[in-house]
Amino acid sequence: MKSIRWLALIAMSALALIATTRMIFFQDNDPLFTSLLKPVRAHAQQRRAERAQSDPQFARRIDRDLNAERINILLFGYGETHEPPLTERAIIGSFTLLAYDTRTGQADLISMTHDIRAPEVERLFEQRNGKTHALKMDRAYEVGGFALMRETIENATGLAIDFQIVFRDRAIQRVVDDVFRGIEIDVPVAFAVQPFYLDGEKFPQGFFAPGKQMLNGRQVIQFIKTVPVAEGLYDPALEHNARKHLVFQGLLDALNQQSADRDFWLRLIAFARDEMNAQNIALDFDPLPLVVNNIGAMLPGIEKLIAQRANVRLPTIHATTYIVDPAHGDGGVQWVNANADVNPITRRDIDAGIYPNLDYEVPIDANPYGDLVSEYWRSTRALVRRVLLTGRAAE
Repeated sequence: MKSIRWLALIAMSALALIATTRMIFFQDNDPLFTSLLKPVRAHAQQRRAERAQSDPQFARRIDRDLNAERINILLFGYGETHEPPLTERAIIGSFTLLAYDTRTGQADLISMTHDIRAPEVERLFEQRNGKTHALKMDRAYEVGGFALMRETIENATGLAIDFQIVFRDRAIQRVVDDVFRGIEIDVPVAFAVQPFYLDGEKFPQGFFAPGKQMLNGRQVIQFIKTVPVAEGLYDPALEHNARKHLVFQGLLDALNQQSADRDFWLRLIAFARDEMNAQNIALDFDPLPLVVNNIGAMLPGIEKLIAQRANVRLPTIHATTYIVDPAHGDGGVQWVNANADVNPITRRDIDAGIYPNLDYEVPIDANPYGDLVSEYWRSTRALVRRVLLTGRAAE
């Protein structure tokens, strides 16, 4: 029994890493996906029911229409950043929410800039430590763990957060190098990038030529997280979120090419085991119940895939959305200096020194001191609802 439980843990860890790199979704008519989806869907519904009983605010946070047939996974990656002239070296995080519609077999990707002010984080911090200044949403995991991160994202989107995965950026480097042996990225325009930090080491600035090219793990990290050296207008194709989507596409293409290779699955399992043991990845759910009763049905699917040398049927992405100031993405929030022109609360907070600098964003018409669902996050919730129901970020 112990060996079965360990095999189940390894298998689910591998699948969790697939989710981390946004590759968990096979087409709904894939028998492997069907066997995996059933216990995941049931466990998500069970967790929602339990939270509805224990948390009286859960029903207020959740938009019932959006969650009816969706399974939602929150990915939080974090690592060191170098953003001159604002900071030489700091730790920041990045949120990506995967909302999978079981009726259509489509996945929506919703990213949120880490610069958004999160009153949920401030309130818990002040309860424990006393008065503080404005805090950004990527502090949620540090201040309050999975519970606070879930509450913040549910308030901001209206989506029930069924599962959460936290990972260090080095996990992306290792999955590219150790599992995929490099991935091909189609770079849209030539650009130079600032130096960057990875595992405490500072790497020099670099340059990416346009067109398709094979990148190793360190280059992928550099491509995703570094600040472009902008000369003149800043090309929207170079936004962090746009570059993340290009890496996502490269990973999906690599998965499709290697999914019928037995060695690929062995490398993936070994990688997942090592990263979990090194605590580079954390989950807010127990993988065993999702797999142990299902492993007999799952393994033949993988074996059949390998035996037939068949590629995985990739999912359809319904929409990708980046919640950030409209100058850089799809809106829903504004930089505080712009918001202060239309929102007297933001103006008062700036004048009172609540913001240590102006490198913060807030929802439109935001009142961080009122009810957070109805008075603070209204514009972000409206954006998410519009995208999920129509596929359009702007009306």
